[in-house]
Amino acid sequence: MDTTLGIKKEHKVLIRDFGYSEKEFIVEAVQEKLLALKKFHFFAISEKIRMGLKKKGVKPEEILKSVKS
Repeated sequence: MDTTLGIKKEHKVLIRDFGYSEKEFIVEAVQEKLLALKKFHFFAISEKIRMGLKKKGVKPEEILKSVKS
């Protein structure tokens, strides 16, 4: 590793070959990772809600009816 960011020289070449600066690449990579974490969090919460509704005996059809009215 040859920088404080820990980017190997061969990776720097690849990053530049695709038209990114190191900073642009890192910013985009972090944004993508944060989006993936947000999606994971959303699905985890959704699953908890689904399990809670199932435990209480609420059916998906009932939820759809309440939303439509």
